[in-house]
Amino acid sequence: MTSPVPKISVVIPCFNYARYVGQAIESALAQAHPESEVVVVNDGSTDGSLAVIERYAPRVVVVDQVNQGSIAAYNRGFSESSGDVVIFLDADDLLEPGALAAVAAAWTPACAKLQYDLKIIDADGRDTGRRFCNFASGYGTAEARSAFLRTGTYRWPVTTGNAYSRWFLEPMFPLRIEHGPDGHLNTVAPVYGDVTVLPQVLGAYRVHGANMWSSDGSDHSRLPFRIHTRQREVAFMQLHAQQRGVFLPAGDVLDRELPFLNYRLMALKLGLAYTGQERDSPGALVRRAWSLIVSEPMSLKHRVGHLGWFGVLALAPRQAVPALLHLRFNRSQLLQSLRRSVGLAPARS
Repeated sequence: MTSPVPKISVVIPCFNYARYVGQAIESALAQAHPESEVVVVNDGSTDGSLAVIERYAPRVVVVDQVNQGSIAAYNRGFSESSGDVVIFLDADDLLEPGALAAVAAAWTPACAKLQYDLKIIDADGRDTGRRFCNFASGYGTAEARSAFLRTGTYRWPVTTGNAYSRWFLEPMFPLRIEHGPDGHLNTVAPVYGDVTVLPQVLGAYRVHGANMWSSDGSDHSRLPFRIHTRQREVAFMQLHAQQRGVFLPAGDVLDRELPFLNYRLMALKLGLAYTGQERDSPGALVRRAWSLIVSEPMSLKHRVGHLGWFGVLALAPRQAVPALLHLRFNRSQLLQSLRRSVGLAPARS
């Protein structure tokens, strides 16, 4: 018997993204999937976002509320939605054509969530050539489940790269957390059901001045906050696992997560204090990272790149670390500037 086609809700929380929210809405409305709805929550924007959003009524459900923060916008958007599947689309991101149809085709009743790759675009919507998560060939649903059972974690993309089952979200909402709704939901999803992996690009993650890794040090100083947030997300998952009787492997989950090891090494090299710092050293973090790099599925190019990054970062003097971080996290913008300077790319209009 064929499973019924799931209704998919696209929820777009928006705060001061008048420049981009129209593009996000249009990418959702352009989907060919017949059973869908778009819910847009204006969280007290002051830049004209509401006027942009209201242009799309009644094709979208428009919710206007006083500014309460991203968690409240998530909660309101979910409560206003009715889909069997929910995608939280950041107001500066996009869905690719055919995304909802691909999600519906791969959906099963056992899915807690489905995840897919995102292409990384710049402020003007140009493809940078990078992908997130850039799933390795062969990394699929079975591999994600195996990784979680073995390590307590798995690879997952940011907000726009996930579609959640309503039955999974209902016991989670309203969210009672301070930060990182996508991190909490993605971390706990395997405790509740399957994580289906589609290794294809179904969305676009936009990197721009308001969300990119900046060169002025402001984001560097937020590393301890990022580390603390990730620790809270894992504690959230462990609590749910305990309540549901789900076995987790022994040891610190976050010693088996490459991005988290990277954050800790960066903070340590910058002299920034963070929770758990007393048990870390550059050498220990690099050894843990290299162990993961040689054992996790990834292309040779990415394996070599990760090995080199951790080695260079560990050996770099502190005064050189900010420049290294800027080069790593803003390299696509730097390359575009270089190409424009030598006439290999058109200047921005």
